[in-house]
Amino acid sequence: MANNARIEHTSPEGHEGDATCVAYFNGQLFSGGADGKIRIWSPELQLLATVNAHEAYIYCMAINQHGKVYSSSCDGQVRFMLPPYRDAAVQELFRCDDAIQAMYCDGSVLYTGDDKGVVTTWSNDRMLFKYNLVEEVKSLAGEQKLIYTVRDLDVVVSSVSIGKSGKYTNKAVIPGKSPLLLLGPLVDGNRSFLAFPDRSGMGLQLVNNLPQKKYAHIWQMPNCHEWIVTSICGDEAFLYSGGYDKKVKGWTDLGSTQPKALGEVDVGSVVNSVCCGDNNMVYIATSDGLIRAAKFV
Repeated sequence: MANNARIEHTSPEGHEGDATCVAYFNGQLFSGGADGKIRIWSPELQLLATVNAHEAYIYCMAINQHGKVYSSSCDGQVRFMLPPYRDAAVQELFRCDDAIQAMYCDGSVLYTGDDKGVVTTWSNDRMLFKYNLVEEVKSLAGEQKLIYTVRDLDVVVSSVSIGKSGKYTNKAVIPGKSPLLLLGPLVDGNRSFLAFPDRSGMGLQLVNNLPQKKYAHIWQMPNCHEWIVTSICGDEAFLYSGGYDKKVKGWTDLGSTQPKALGEVDVGSVVNSVCCGDNNMVYIATSDGLIRAAKFV
């Protein structure tokens, strides 16, 4: 297989400890780290700013359509900031005893998921509803009236009752493991595909997310990584996966029975998070604290 994938840029400095998460918005890359800091980079990974967002390890970030950056820490706090991003802009959304390990923004709605299985929806930073989905939430997404959650065994798609606090019904349960991702072209407000690893954590699978398709499998690729997949990202046409094997791999032709491999990059360090940027750039946060930018096409 021809491998045209390459690392284009590496950050000149990194986080102290792991770089834990990356998110891209409006020409800027945001990285969170074990040092509690959020760093803001240009697309070419020149450091623009460092914000002291938390006192402790940052688990994850999510950015809404207005550029509001939410971050959660192992101290049980979720904070947010709007531009201009600096220390004084950081505000607390809430704090709790449970670890918020997963967050997702759909438009102006924020979803937070904790280690006790509670998913909370927020709009304009006010709590809407809490849903107790019982199992620890490692990864989540939301769209229209659906909440997607996963830990280690099954991806669960829950349909929530609008106007009834905390009421939901299970729409689908699909064997799989975190992380999960909605991607592909939008059709009537729904992303076409739902991607996630298989239960081994080393293979990838794609199911059809459109309502009439009942989450039918499009493809399954066992053992496409040598170790567990830790992060996936994608857009209308591409899917990228990174893991403990220190590799990030790219795929396209997602809707066909077998996706086309675009190649891989070896980053020399465990991949904690990947996200898509502009111009087909993929950003990678790794356990050595550095951020890398890779191109697959």
